[in-house]
Amino acid sequence: MIRKVNVKLILELRDKGLSRTEIAASRHISRRLVNEVCTIAQQQNLSYRDVITKSEDEVYKLIYPHKYEYLNDDFYAKPDYREIHSELRRVGVTLKLLWQEYAAKTRKENKIPVKYTKFCTDYGNYVEEHKFTSHIVRKPGVSCEVDWAGKTMSLYDHGKEHKVYLFVGVLSYSRYTYIEPCLDMKMNTWLKCNVNMLNFFKGAPLQIICDNLKTGVTKHPREGDIILNTEYERLGNHYHAAIMPARVKKPKDKPNAENAAGDCCTFIIARLRNRSFSSFTELCMAVAIKNAEYNDRPFSKADGSRLEMFRQELEFLQPLPAFAFDVSQWRYKVKVAPNSHIAYKKNFYSCPHSYIGHEVSVCESFNDNMVRIYDNDLLLASHPRFPETASNRYSTHAEDLPKQSHYVEFDKERIEKWAKSIGNNTAQVIKRIFSSCDFEQQGYNPCLSVLRLSSKYGKSELERACEIALGKVSTPRYKHINAVILEQQGNNSGAADGFTDKNPLQHEGYLRGAAYYANLKQRSGGKA
Repeated sequence: MIRKVNVKLILELRDKGLSRTEIAASRHISRRLVNEVCTIAQQQNLSYRDVITKSEDEVYKLIYPHKYEYLNDDFYAKPDYREIHSELRRVGVTLKLLWQEYAAKTRKENKIPVKYTKFCTDYGNYVEEHKFTSHIVRKPGVSCEVDWAGKTMSLYDHGKEHKVYLFVGVLSYSRYTYIEPCLDMKMNTWLKCNVNMLNFFKGAPLQIICDNLKTGVTKHPREGDIILNTEYERLGNHYHAAIMPARVKKPKDKPNAENAAGDCCTFIIARLRNRSFSSFTELCMAVAIKNAEYNDRPFSKADGSRLEMFRQELEFLQPLPAFAFDVSQWRYKVKVAPNSHIAYKKNFYSCPHSYIGHEVSVCESFNDNMVRIYDNDLLLASHPRFPETASNRYSTHAEDLPKQSHYVEFDKERIEKWAKSIGNNTAQVIKRIFSSCDFEQQGYNPCLSVLRLSSKYGKSELERACEIALGKVSTPRYKHINAVILEQQGNNSGAADGFTDKNPLQHEGYLRGAAYYANLKQRSGGKA
């Protein structure tokens, strides 16, 4: 229904001396609406003292006479939730069926039905208001609950610790649980987890009950309709499932997800606490094994297990569409470097050498963890996606690389010759970079980025920085050498802290200091 702003409250707060901005912020009302109410009241010479004895509806009618009539015109046909609650007791009856019957009847009467999501939300409010026991969770195939677990796991990759979050999805009837480790809680990750969960369930429920997280819910006002995240709503439509945000600060709206989130912390995280994982794939496999054990574990206060209950619920789930919901991220106008690679999210993926210097499109698919490179609609190359923890890694198809005779602008010989003209230490840095690469071409960009420092700072400065870096890092790169130069020039007092004996650097372990970014800001014309 149309959102009805509390006009009398706005006038009261204005009378107490609050500014329009303060009223909007304190009552979660848009500044535009507050301004509108105050302006109309001022034009009518209307104050709070004039309306203090009037009801809210009466005051609203004074401010918005035209809207008031429209507001009370029953724009949407109101469902009979008392009858709906009674019908849900009958075998085989679901909220989806009752909504369909209500919508068909309403349209025959030339009225407008409420959407399915609002239908379910209002029914939940009706149950809560009348202290009834909801029949929703007792029905197989009706709903599942999704959330992030409160606790996290740890992954150590190349000596660096990464936080691992756990996505939890639970079928409300059987309590069959899906748990997936993630390296972040971003939108695409959330969507991917939902897709993987439904594939794991081998079907879709009628409702997906989520928390009021930003990846799922854009806005959940105290009054008016809930605004879902567009992509999440599209996912729900794809699987014919209504996205149902739980009410704010109402954990009982999704008790199974809340319980599972707590249980998985004990059953999975605690049981794996003494294991160290060298890769994200290894951690995912370990969690999957524990997830299977968790579902197969007998109930403590009931017969059977989650797996046995799921086998009964499976036939009530909606069949999955022929194609999974596409969770992907595109980047356009990515230039192919002279080494036949494109740079994407701190890593490098090869592309046919005939496209060197051209712009291509990159599609990162979260469904199958692949990175695909396109020239318009033409697929040029496909690569397994590096995890979020990776950086400066190369995925190279040998057939993408040019033959040496075709590569004129840059090659190993020319790069090494340039390095030797600067000094022995610079030449040694270049040699070590090439030695660390599987393909010669993978070393072109890292080497050239080092050598170009000579144009910026001078050959002697670069040679001296290479000498220092070689004593501290097995394979120095641009970031190490640039930091040393800045330190030598006195512009980056904290940049070389990682080179102290108390904190010896490992390969690729150097971090930029604060002063580096200050210099970066100066070099970019004051734009951070």
